[in-house]
Amino acid sequence: MIQRIQSVFLFLAMLLTASLFFGPVVSFNVKGHEYPMNMSGFTGDGQIFNATAGSYWFPIFTIVAALVIVFLAVALFSYKNRPRQIKLCATAFFLNIILLGLLFLGPDAIASNIAPDMADEAGRIVSYRWICFLPFGSLILTNMASRAIKKDEALVRSADRLR
Repeated sequence: MIQRIQSVFLFLAMLLTASLFFGPVVSFNVKGHEYPMNMSGFTGDGQIFNATAGSYWFPIFTIVAALVIVFLAVALFSYKNRPRQIKLCATAFFLNIILLGLLFLGPDAIASNIAPDMADEAGRIVSYRWICFLPFGSLILTNMASRAIKKDEALVRSADRLR
């Protein structure tokens, strides 16, 4: 059934991950100017950065986030096959951990290509936006969905033993 609580958890996890595509994830503060970066690249004038400095990070961000969304969507609609749903949730969970690592290590790698003399007064180049922390919520919701699916599977197995 699609009306189970784990379906709500999976849907909300999908929404949180998909929201990464709708705003700047981090911003680079260089000499008083802010250069926001979304999942597909820089949204403003990114000419201050070397063209190859971080260009390979953006497709990786997008691909991993899209994979998380796809695995969660397939898990959401695989409600008749609970063991498969558990495996899909586990895969989405680990991909989400990879996404979080990329979201926090990728901008730092891009910033390392920027000369240190371009930092702002506090010596800071990378500023993480609130949207960057949404995958943590997706992790929690995916874990809650996986636990609820396991409880359902245990309930079905115990009911089968009673027959």
